[in-house]
Amino acid sequence: MEAGAARESGRVWTPRGADRVSSPCPEVMFLTLRGVLGGAILGVTLVLALVGHAGAAPAVPTTGYDVSYPQCGGRLPTPGAFAIVGVNGGLPYSPNPCLATQYEWAARSSGAKGSKASLYINTANPGPALSSHWPTGQQTPKACDGTWSTGCAYDYGWNAAGDAFATAAAALPAGAPGKTPWWLDVETANSWNSRDLTSNVAALQGYIERLTLLAPGQPVGIYSAAGQWATITGAASPSSSVNQPFAATPNWVAGFTAKTAPGGCNRSFTGGVVRYVQYVSVGMDNDYAC
Repeated sequence: MEAGAARESGRVWTPRGADRVSSPCPEVMFLTLRGVLGGAILGVTLVLALVGHAGAAPAVPTTGYDVSYPQCGGRLPTPGAFAIVGVNGGLPYSPNPCLATQYEWAARSSGAKGSKASLYINTANPGPALSSHWPTGQQTPKACDGTWSTGCAYDYGWNAAGDAFATAAAALPAGAPGKTPWWLDVETANSWNSRDLTSNVAALQGYIERLTLLAPGQPVGIYSAAGQWATITGAASPSSSVNQPFAATPNWVAGFTAKTAPGGCNRSFTGGVVRYVQYVSVGMDNDYAC
């Protein structure tokens, strides 16, 4: 979710943006003096409007946040309804050095809009020329001859998801990664095959299927924006046949503002249900729960 990170690619597109807002709920008192004549008070009306009263339950937050390595060392907001924490440092096979402390912060969310804490990983399909992690000679789950084929791309996604899960397992409380929802961050700022989009689709399937195996029963969703998703996969609309493998995958959509975020709940890019809509405010990624 971060612009400006170094990327494994000679094929780089411009990343998206987003927004956030908050609403105070103050106590209000109104005092009206109605008419004064010759020093005599003709009428006094006192109107007391108290929004909230002693003992009332505090307002439950409905907005969440997403954080990752760019927020390392920075002050995080008071936990909201939920939070999504980046496992990677902007690229596959790179760790977020603040994962443990950020996850601890996320776990203090209210959980009013789903899981208190979720995890997301950066994704890519860089090919053998750009990645030292490209599989060669791997036979499972797909046969890979070391080329930029769909089989090798699937294995790359499978392996990178496994590495991210291991990173989370090393940093978080025992068992937490297997009991946490996961998201794939799919952005054009990272490396993808612009000549064969089917290999990008295969890589994403590898990511999803590995995480589904490692975190059974937990949802695995996709974060992206419609235009970037189309560039990477070739799916020009939610009903595209390219989206068939992702038709039931939850969406987390980017590119909105605080004002337009509710409308984003109807803007799925895979055909799957939209779970969150991201927007930015005061330099912080906020997320509207649909």
